[in-house]
Amino acid sequence: MRKLVMVVLGGLLLSGCAANWQGEEIRYKIVSQEQQSSSEFFNLELVGDAPKGALEPGQLKNKVLSTDRAEGAQVGDELLCVIEQKKGSAIGDSNINTRLLSCKKA
Repeated sequence: MRKLVMVVLGGLLLSGCAANWQGEEIRYKIVSQEQQSSSEFFNLELVGDAPKGALEPGQLKNKVLSTDRAEGAQVGDELLCVIEQKKGSAIGDSNINTRLLSCKKA
């Protein structure tokens, strides 16, 4: 019984190291457009400061977005994007991964 309790507590401790954060509509400005092979991308720049509570605010400053994920947008437009940041657990990858979930013209 003691071993079972230790295993459960150990699992809880390790899984407790993981963290998630999701921002609500963060504003970005499209500063340029690039083409790589057959894909086109917008280079986005954060408008204002990173929201409080972000796991890694520095990763929010500049992002790249496929042009097909922001229909009708062009250089100079502003987008409202939902961002998700996830930090891995102590067992696996403990880096913070940032991704754009959705974007729409502001």
